[in-house]
Amino acid sequence: MSERPAPRSVLLVRADTPQLPFVATALGTGFTAVARDGWSAVVLPDGTDPAALAAAGDPHSIAVRLDSDGSTRTLRVYPPVASLDAGRDWGIQFTELAESTTLHWPAVHEDSVAELLAGTRDASEAGPSATERTPGDDAAASAPAANGTAVASIASLCDLDPAQGARLENYARTPSSALLLESVLQLLGLPPVAAKIVEGQRELSEIEGVADYAPRPAGLSLFEAASVEPSGTDLLSRIQRAYVRRPSLLLAVGGAEAVLGAGLAGLAARGGRGARVLGSASALMLSDAALQTALWATVRSRKRR
Repeated sequence: MSERPAPRSVLLVRADTPQLPFVATALGTGFTAVARDGWSAVVLPDGTDPAALAAAGDPHSIAVRLDSDGSTRTLRVYPPVASLDAGRDWGIQFTELAESTTLHWPAVHEDSVAELLAGTRDASEAGPSATERTPGDDAAASAPAANGTAVASIASLCDLDPAQGARLENYARTPSSALLLESVLQLLGLPPVAAKIVEGQRELSEIEGVADYAPRPAGLSLFEAASVEPSGTDLLSRIQRAYVRRPSLLLAVGGAEAVLGAGLAGLAARGGRGARVLGSASALMLSDAALQTALWATVRSRKRR
């Protein structure tokens, strides 16, 4: 019999790779995470408040927590912090909403499964009328009744249409299994890598893009954020992904700015009505050229690790 994976908790937050250094700095806590499609699956460190982590990522977005010990599973959706009552403590509000936004799947024990299968055989021998209730029905009935309320709340928070809501309700009634959380995440349009991590299906070191983040001074966090490859598909993410993959672009831009800055400085040195403006533009170009060169060095250093 395979060894049960150690209990693990993962929080999906709306934060891409470049934001994670700032999230770690804001929390004052280090963590391990991997980004997919603009979301990050963060392995929750002991003692870390998931709501604070969600707020540090994007206070206007939901966050999703997954827990599994290999048999019992839960999925909780945190509403956006920005949607809560600003006049009340949001920690208390999250506590009040916990049951209505959490799906629970209790463990399905092997002896229970054996009994259900035995019952099915006996019922099939007794005749068609005795087979109306199936093992799946009994296993689904073991899920808490609160799952019904949670389905409605989660469907609303995630903007699911009626068909998707019906599928979520079906998953809520499904017996606990290793692929269940992954299926729910796919339905919600969220990266399934979080379920793979929480289920221990793959070692963290084997997952592409996994990295450790720790609190750092703001300046270092800025360079770290600018030197990593985002997972999003927006324009800024595509631009950053391009120069991270081809650091020579940074050097080319920096060189062009240095030449232009030097030319503007020469014009400013001649004096005249526009000398002050030209001097300011020259300083801006030269400082940005230095920044591009420093960023190039940071990206090159990261790629060589």
